[in-house]
Amino acid sequence: MNTNSKVIVFSENRDTRGAYISFGNLYELTPIIKEKNKVSLQVLMEQKYDLVLIEIMNPVMSEIEYVDQVYALAQGAPIILISSYFFDTKDIVFGSKIQGFIMKPVDLNKIKAAVDSLEASESVQNIAQSLPVNHPEKVDRVMQENKKLSVLLEISHSLNSINNFDDLLSHIISLAIGALQAERATLFIADWNRGELWSRSGTGLEKQEIRIPIDTGIAGEVAGSGKPQIIHDPYNHPKFNKDVDLKTGFKTRNILCLPMINLEGKVIGVFQILNKLDGEFNNDDLSFLNAMAVSTGIAIENVLLHDELKKQLAEIKQSYDDLYIAQNAILKDTRFVTFNEIHSYILEVLKKIVKVEEASIQVKNSASFDEKCRQFADAVSRALNVIRTEASTYLEEKKKEFTLKG
Repeated sequence: MNTNSKVIVFSENRDTRGAYISFGNLYELTPIIKEKNKVSLQVLMEQKYDLVLIEIMNPVMSEIEYVDQVYALAQGAPIILISSYFFDTKDIVFGSKIQGFIMKPVDLNKIKAAVDSLEASESVQNIAQSLPVNHPEKVDRVMQENKKLSVLLEISHSLNSINNFDDLLSHIISLAIGALQAERATLFIADWNRGELWSRSGTGLEKQEIRIPIDTGIAGEVAGSGKPQIIHDPYNHPKFNKDVDLKTGFKTRNILCLPMINLEGKVIGVFQILNKLDGEFNNDDLSFLNAMAVSTGIAIENVLLHDELKKQLAEIKQSYDDLYIAQNAILKDTRFVTFNEIHSYILEVLKKIVKVEEASIQVKNSASFDEKCRQFADAVSRALNVIRTEASTYLEEKKKEFTLKG
């Protein structure tokens, strides 16, 4: 790498631009930075580059396909990937198309180390000889399926790292849009107790909570039947609501709607994907979304259980605080409080503890497959035991006090 080297970076991430510019400064060159789109690929046909860096933002097929397109046009230039995804499966997904991989977060030292390693490798000399090869159709099909499996694996990993419900919904929607190459998507959560489908996340819409009766619309029909639908002509579908399109000016061309079913076979939500960018939704899209919905359902239930436990813990903390305040009030002026009143109040607190403990045990049993959730439930049980012990001890002490005073 020298001042005459030509380097191009494909990335839409503004947070990492500084690292790429610093890399250029180190070698006294100016890297070309382009967003990942079809127009940007044109520069590869106009100029031969000595190094190509590609930053992958999400674990979706469109990102993999972009790497394939760059490889086909890079005229033998070595390619280094930068990503949080696909490290374990890079050989399966990309094979000999890439010559280096940098795990995020990316910085100048990591880029330099990857380039140094690349320059020291003799395989670089053979890159030009390994330009695109025509594979038999069956081999191409197997390679494509391996890529999809790798994407699903990375999606599952990314979902398990998010604990905030709204962040999880937004992430799922973003992944679904990218994976299925669609314009819009919504993930509805089923609230069977209230008979509603609701969501707080979507694309092409302002972030707000949406609630609809669970038996209305295409999403409601899918939730009720538990069966997916691919709709090529939504305006002639009896359940399609045209009013939304009329109000927003959006034109719904096709819909992929799929129920999200948990391990117990219960519908817990509905994916609604609108307008495939290239053509119509097909059975391959349906199969992929169905596989994605499995890990999505587990992640959503875990976060909902986590949120419910946090809510119950907050209620217990409030009860504990109330008990502490009451205890101080009693200590200040025991003349106006009888033992029976103290006893009744503490019993109410203990009843709440029992309810939360039962919920904690239920969570632990239903989420036995999730180590984090199980550990959280154990921590709740331990905290409840401490509160119960302190409350019982306090009650015994007051009982003795009143006995002595009596």
